[in-house]
Amino acid sequence: MKDQDIRRIRKRIDTTLNNFRSIYGCYVNAAGEIVSTMEIPVLDMETEEREMYAAILKKVLSGKAERNQIALEFPTEKVGNSDEHRLLMALKSTQLRDDSMRDLLYQRIIENLDMDGESYVIILAADTYDLRTKDVNDEEWSEESNEQFEYFLCAICPVKTSKAALQYLPGQQEFRGISTGTLLAPPAIGFMFPVLDEGSASIYEAQYYTKSTAVNHGELITALFMMENPPMAADVQKDTFNFTLSESLGKECSLDVVTTLQAKLTAKLEAVHEEDPSAIAEAYIEDIEDILSDKGVSDGSIKDFCESVGKRFDGAASFNIGNIVRKKNFEVKTPETKIVTDSETALRIKTRKIDGVTYILVPAGESVTVNGVDISIKAEEQ
Repeated sequence: MKDQDIRRIRKRIDTTLNNFRSIYGCYVNAAGEIVSTMEIPVLDMETEEREMYAAILKKVLSGKAERNQIALEFPTEKVGNSDEHRLLMALKSTQLRDDSMRDLLYQRIIENLDMDGESYVIILAADTYDLRTKDVNDEEWSEESNEQFEYFLCAICPVKTSKAALQYLPGQQEFRGISTGTLLAPPAIGFMFPVLDEGSASIYEAQYYTKSTAVNHGELITALFMMENPPMAADVQKDTFNFTLSESLGKECSLDVVTTLQAKLTAKLEAVHEEDPSAIAEAYIEDIEDILSDKGVSDGSIKDFCESVGKRFDGAASFNIGNIVRKKNFEVKTPETKIVTDSETALRIKTRKIDGVTYILVPAGESVTVNGVDISIKAEEQ
């Protein structure tokens, strides 16, 4: 979903939860067994409870596109013609009121989700939204609704056991040890179905949320949304891209080649985000080939890189730059030290062999400190 559509749904999830009839849930222990299920009418909740459930649901629609928020598109032939899609449609059309459909979803999640031995709670909530349309001049919203958008949200939250603490008890006028027991953490993963696509419903897509950019639980994506090759987690994309570059270029993978490639990709990312902060900056494989070629990398190594990266990224023709480069800093590490700088300065880092030893040379500015002590540097004449 685009940012504007996500914002429209997030506005529906206010702290009163008045747009939702009930909160449904399923508590699963570390062994993958259902401890209990729940159905809590919103009208029966205290104000503070509503606010906390609203925060959980909103979290499912938070984060950065293609890092925390992943758009999933169903295989066309499976829409309306598979058990998975029929289940999601049944949950949507019944607004989660069908116990048997909820139980099927719970079971499918439990069978296909590895939470590393953690207990967790599956939380569900449904809403019906009267969509408004713009007038013929595309300037003003009409208050007359001509379409209803039915959707539901799913949040999967780890269960944590709180540590004991000392709390002041007014009756005893003492601090005594207590434990607040079992607590619900913010969602680790979740999804919304169907999605809002430029103001209209789309049953061909789901919006998937992952808190971690290192693990997105691809096995669950496959089970719920029939994706044979689920997208890699953002951090895995970066590691896979970097490994493929190093492996394919071999000795040609020099400091100069890598700093130039990273700097140019970062510059493109910043240019795109300056124009539209929510836009996804992409680097096409041809762009990367050109950069490598300009830095003198051989045709054979470039060909090896393109073939290897194509296999590992399922034939992708482009890459989300934000997932394959570090935007904030540039890092050079050796067994003895680590250099962290920006991409512009990184282009000025050089390597040089002095007395048979290879050194990494870093430009020294006007102000240099060592363990917090300002020092002066005397340049040696060459």
